[in-house]
Amino acid sequence: MTGARRLATENYLNIPIMPTSDELTAQQKLQWSRAAEGWERQYEWFEGQSRDLTAWLCGAAGLVPGLQVLDLASGSGQPASTAALRVRPGGGVTATDLSPDMVAVARRTARRLGLDNLEVREMDMRALAFPDGMFDAATCRFGLMFCPDPVRAAAEVRRVLKPGGRFALAVWDEPAKNPFFTVLAGVVGQFVPVPPPDPTVPGVFRLAPPEELARVLGAAGFSEVEVEARPMTLSYESLDEYWRVQTDLAAPLRAAMETLGPGEIARLKAAVLDAMAPFVEGGRVRVGAVPLCARAVR
Repeated sequence: MTGARRLATENYLNIPIMPTSDELTAQQKLQWSRAAEGWERQYEWFEGQSRDLTAWLCGAAGLVPGLQVLDLASGSGQPASTAALRVRPGGGVTATDLSPDMVAVARRTARRLGLDNLEVREMDMRALAFPDGMFDAATCRFGLMFCPDPVRAAAEVRRVLKPGGRFALAVWDEPAKNPFFTVLAGVVGQFVPVPPPDPTVPGVFRLAPPEELARVLGAAGFSEVEVEARPMTLSYESLDEYWRVQTDLAAPLRAAMETLGPGEIARLKAAVLDAMAPFVEGGRVRVGAVPLCARAVR
């Protein structure tokens, strides 16, 4: 059924029709392609904020020199870049991302950092174009929860790992633990309609409950699954820097600004900065977030 016919049927019957997996994937591809330029601008900021998490992922994956590593949903190039340094000499990293624009950003990151052992390829994690047992380890930072079929994607990761290979990944914990997301989303929702988080569709909190993340990895065939929360604090030099960074990185904010006029954008900015005032300490903005991290064995 075409998109137009699906929409007509939905309107006629007044019954919402869920997008297909391919439609959801196309939406994700478009969204991240639009975001690529902003993520490249904020590469240094985000990598500084998430350095400890990146180190945890590389450690949990057991990265040492000589290994061949797969990084999924690599975005602007992490943790693939750090992994590439960890596996030198003799090892290499293949990074993948659904968005061709993000792939281009990650390639520029690799060149800038002089990482000749990092290859970046455009690829859907549900259908990895690699033979069975190709990699020693795999990582994925904040990507699996956006996949329409996370079990299928995790099973693909398991397929391309060697026996005993480790998979280390991070998603986001439950909304109540993540004011980094919820405060901003609450303000944006006052200006444009924002649907409540649906735990059954791709999104930031799709794999938030620890038992759900463990279930997905177990259903994909992984063993020795361990899940833990690793709280972090994101820091900005000022409220103005917070606004600049979030207008580059926060998809709901960018989408809202595309629909609002200049006056409404000014009011939105004022409301966002007012909502963030309680998180200001000595002029800096410090707001909490909780990644949910897992390690598993092939």
